[in-house]
Amino acid sequence: MLSVRLWVPESDHDSKAVACIANKIVSLYGSSITIQLADKQGFNRAIHSKNQDGLKKAVNIYLKNDDLVIFLLDSDGIESQNQRRKEKNSLVNRIEEVVKLSEGRVKYFPMIQELEAWLLVDYLGICCFFTKNADHRNHPEWIKFAKSKQRGQTDLIAEAESGGRGVKECLVKLSREILIKHNPNLQDKPKNLKEREYEESQSSKIAEYIKIDYQTLRRNKSLSEFAKCLQQLVDDTKQVLLDDIN
Repeated sequence: MLSVRLWVPESDHDSKAVACIANKIVSLYGSSITIQLADKQGFNRAIHSKNQDGLKKAVNIYLKNDDLVIFLLDSDGIESQNQRRKEKNSLVNRIEEVVKLSEGRVKYFPMIQELEAWLLVDYLGICCFFTKNADHRNHPEWIKFAKSKQRGQTDLIAEAESGGRGVKECLVKLSREILIKHNPNLQDKPKNLKEREYEESQSSKIAEYIKIDYQTLRRNKSLSEFAKCLQQLVDDTKQVLLDDIN
């Protein structure tokens, strides 16, 4: 069985969310690839100034047991990626250096417009999370509500200006609308509403409610590219099995 190690070095919350989504992608393609996680603390140790070639060494240790290591970073878009590449010791440059030396066994995927853009591919799933009712996925009223709010390409959600509204703010706004629809009284209780709206620590729990299928994957280019990478592994695994049988 193939093993894939996911490394989301900026946030362990995001890491768990990505792992949840990855497992759903693997399930969609009909395979039993094992998804493993590396953590933020381990990454920080690996890139410490006292640890020469620490990231490369850490990756090589994982590759003794894992078939592939995939790095994923939040990205605000092409300009943000280009800016990171101009910074000699940026995370992107350090990771891409390891990717170049890996002979295809290490890959890097930017999460365009951040992890929240991956969660926003399924507004109905987000509705189910904030109402704590998975049955809403089959409820006509909630289906209609989610469709009226659902964005098309979620990787195109961008801040109009620096410090303005982006994907996180979009998800916060959506969470407030869902909470008010579920309980109209919250509209008159801003403090209670504030306490229940989206925050980053909820990302992995929301991911559990997100539906991953061919339609939702198409709503975010970077998510789709990540899925294609996992699909290729699935296809390669099936081909190996067929070759063994023959």
